[in-house]
Amino acid sequence: MIFGIPREIRAGEMRVGALPFLVKELTRREHQVYVESGAGEYCEALDSHYEQVGATVVPSAEKLYSLSEIILKVREPKPVEFDLIRPDQAVFAFFHFLKNFDLIKALAERGCTCLAYEFVEDELHRHSLRLPISRITGQLAVINGAFYLQKHNGGRGVLLGSVSASKPAHVTILGAGSVGRQAALTAATMGARVYILDRNYLKLQNLDELGHHNITTLMSTDDNLRSLLPETDLLISCVQVTDQPTPKLISREMVKTMREGSVIVDVDVDMGGSVETSKVTSHDNPTFIVDGVVHYCVSNITSAVPFIASQALSASLLPYLTQIAEKGLEKAVLGNPSLFRGIAIYKGHIVKPYLSRVSGLPVADLRKKIQELTPAE
Repeated sequence: MIFGIPREIRAGEMRVGALPFLVKELTRREHQVYVESGAGEYCEALDSHYEQVGATVVPSAEKLYSLSEIILKVREPKPVEFDLIRPDQAVFAFFHFLKNFDLIKALAERGCTCLAYEFVEDELHRHSLRLPISRITGQLAVINGAFYLQKHNGGRGVLLGSVSASKPAHVTILGAGSVGRQAALTAATMGARVYILDRNYLKLQNLDELGHHNITTLMSTDDNLRSLLPETDLLISCVQVTDQPTPKLISREMVKTMREGSVIVDVDVDMGGSVETSKVTSHDNPTFIVDGVVHYCVSNITSAVPFIASQALSASLLPYLTQIAEKGLEKAVLGNPSLFRGIAIYKGHIVKPYLSRVSGLPVADLRKKIQELTPAE
């Protein structure tokens, strides 16, 4: 098989679709890998490092797409890349389709196949490709929130760490999934008083069983939120819903109850965010203030640590890519339920009902389409 790793062109995106150690696993199995020059520049992965593990470095995206069967990206293709995608190609990435209906239609029109990393899910509802990125996101949400709580950054002048003779900072976390769980553990370790809310009792119970005395779990209700927000120094909202836009759970009126200089980190802002006052920001201009509250809403937060984030993504991709490389895409997808769930578009056909609903395009049965469109051996 022939894999291609292009340079990411999304503003502020510094990660890379695969690091050299993953490429080595493909080339030693006698598969070809092309890498666009400079693709790993921000991840300590130079062109020479890719060449040392058997990859071929090409000078442009046009050349890379023309040679490759499977494109390994981090984020969804931009419009300037659409014309480079062929009907016989597969593109692997985090697509965030539900906030970009035009992207669904554009890629369906190209006739390509799309494996959406955010949809890869096992029988226990674990998202193995999203999990490592989520853990990094949870840590960064706390670290960046702590930074903007400092007075010279517009915050209250509060320290998340524990200080003798001082009340601990108050951190409220909405959502106890992988991001929220990691954020809670990070903030608690620093010494903050952490309150985490979710509607899933089992997730809260799992956190309680870890025995952190400064983490309090609560069911996610308006009453609980409203009682916590006036005392909250740092609010981290990390509600993630796979198959629909993020619900607005915190209204502007609720934001107004927070103290001046408190900080909101809205993690899932790519999907709309769960705070009514949120809007997407970038690493170059990461914050804004509404009603005296600092908002940090960077959409690709983990690209600030591209080396670590790319390591985590490449490691989690390794077992899936080796299966695909050995069996071929169709056989691997049919034989692995996690990969099967990850396919969003197959040869131009929408195979996720909710993507069909939001795009207005017809939905197809993936298994039938694979059988119908795969040449008999």
